[in-house]
Amino acid sequence: MDTTVHVATARSATSVAGARQSAWDFLEGLVHPIAAEAGDSVVLVVSELVTNALRHGGGTWSLDLSAHPDGIEAAVHDGSPQAARMRPPA
Repeated sequence: MDTTVHVATARSATSVAGARQSAWDFLEGLVHPIAAEAGDSVVLVVSELVTNALRHGGGTWSLDLSAHPDGIEAAVHDGSPQAARMRPPA
């Protein structure tokens, strides 16, 4: 399987679940699998990033996953033209 995947979609009721499934599909297709606990962490991060993109960035988002020798890179982009701003922890 490829070591990269790109998923782009519009907001829907299943956006976060779809992103989690895409992450699992990507991880399960890797030639060199990662540990189950690491996979759980990747899927959790993807879920949180997509949730934030939907909450703060509008209606569209994209997910990029890449496998590297030293780990998995996950990036989520939203359609907002505004840069993210840091907020103090609640």
